[in-house]
Amino acid sequence: MESSKNNIEAEDQIDIIALLSKIWHRKKTILKTVAIFGIIGIFVALSTPNKYTALSMFTPNYSGASSGSSGLKGLASLAGINIGSSSESSKEISPMLYGKILESAVFKKELLEAPLKNLGTVKTLRAYFIENTSTSVLGTVKEYTIGLPSKIIGLFKKESTATIFAPVDGIQAVSEEDFEYFKAIDNILSISINDKDGYIEMVGESENPQIAAQVAKNAELILQNQIIAIKTKSSLELLKYLEEQYAAKKVLLRKAQNELSRFKDRNLNIATSSFSNNQTRLASELQTANAVFDNVVQQLEAVKFQVTKDTPVFSIIKPVVVPNEKSEPKRSLILVVWLFLGAVCSIGFVLAKEPVQNLLKEIKKESIS
Repeated sequence: MESSKNNIEAEDQIDIIALLSKIWHRKKTILKTVAIFGIIGIFVALSTPNKYTALSMFTPNYSGASSGSSGLKGLASLAGINIGSSSESSKEISPMLYGKILESAVFKKELLEAPLKNLGTVKTLRAYFIENTSTSVLGTVKEYTIGLPSKIIGLFKKESTATIFAPVDGIQAVSEEDFEYFKAIDNILSISINDKDGYIEMVGESENPQIAAQVAKNAELILQNQIIAIKTKSSLELLKYLEEQYAAKKVLLRKAQNELSRFKDRNLNIATSSFSNNQTRLASELQTANAVFDNVVQQLEAVKFQVTKDTPVFSIIKPVVVPNEKSEPKRSLILVVWLFLGAVCSIGFVLAKEPVQNLLKEIKKESIS
């Protein structure tokens, strides 16, 4: 029993020695392959453009719901607006949904048109994409290599595919050009949410440090504005309604005041029962109009305060800074990866060549027989 175990161990040792011997005898081939892969790695490392990363770190601070917000529900319901209960109004937009806002076409379209500075004639991100695509050598190579099939197919597409449809309310239309720009934005912009510590990082990464910094800052501002718009939507609708009511009730109040004044002017030194009744009626209408106007003014001020309370305030923890040092690529790591890949491929080829040849010979013999 022990002798059989020793034989198995001896066979394993012999196999390992044989493999190492095979590798040693083909060391020149392995070294040449590793050198070729190393040259490719150097070329890839040198041709890979530098990338710069800029980030903005901020946190949303919500003031919570107003204790008097429930008093506005009755007036809001008359306007056809549902501001919900106190508990509903205190619900905040989860930071985990911020990434979904970044994915929306509305956000990306606004980011494309956001102003850029310190980039010469380039004033928007859209203009940067247009200029960068037209002047990029790698972009041209990609277009006529990887993108060549789709380019050829596009030439044979029927003109009917370019049909322009009428806009539909509530539906965003995205052109093919904008769709490509949206994918470019995804390569530049990302968001990181730390739910545990309660902060958000807006990260911009680009070959141009100014683009990385300004895209991160513009995205931060657009995201905050859209969150504020969503959070204050109900309050702003109610505010708009009350402003319309304020203007209308003010007109009625002045009308009642003018009618009572004209009535008194026309009936000076008259003391009849009908005069007294008409004067009392006009005074009552003026008093009612004044009371309604005062009530609308109070509600208007309360809703203005509610809008302020509903508006989230974002605290900037780490403002955007234009990066001076590249974040990528790590060229030494690229070279090491290619050298390792060359070693693995060459050793695998050396070890697998003979068994594969023997297997093919056996298959060929069986097929002949």
